Amino acid sequence: MKTPTSPAALRVARTLTELTLSDVAEIVRIPRRAIAAAEAGVSVFNDHNVRLIEFYETKGIEFLGELTLGKEVARAGARWRVPADLDTVDIGEYHAVNGGVSFQAARALLGLKQTQIAERTGLKSGAIGRVEAGELWPSIIDKLRDFYIKSGVEFLGWSDAHTQLYYGVGARWAV
Repeated sequence: MKTPTSPAALRVARTLTELTLSDVAEIVRIPRRAIAAAEAGVSVFNDHNVRLIEFYETKGIEFLGELTLGKEVARAGARWRVPADLDTVDIGEYHAVNGGVSFQAARALLGLKQTQIAERTGLKSGAIGRVEAGELWPSIIDKLRDFYIKSGVEFLGWSDAHTQLYYGVGARWAV
């Protein structure tokens, strides 16, 4: 029996896979509003949570967290599944990205919109969107990284020096 994960981890998983609520609803055959409820933490259907976990795992997502019976999942989050050994990795077997930080995953973990991040950081939402889309803008990147870390987000992922690709990119709660 699988243990349900946190709403934040479900949001991170969907963000990493770049799927919309409607996409997931159609594929998993769970109503869109039920997925939104699971991601908001208001769903009472553990079956939906577990079905979403199983779906994201087939896409290469790994759910993280520390479970103590009777308590909420601590350090919950999600990342792309990581290879045990980079020397034996087949190209395409694991999801790899060029950038080592997913600001979109961090924002999903917090459950905030770009405009809310803009208000809290003093940045323009358009600049945040461009950085989330992969533009390299060092001053914005530094400010966003600092904001997310101060907000309790831990960025995940490590790089392969040979290919300069990052594996295991994701986000989780630091504490």
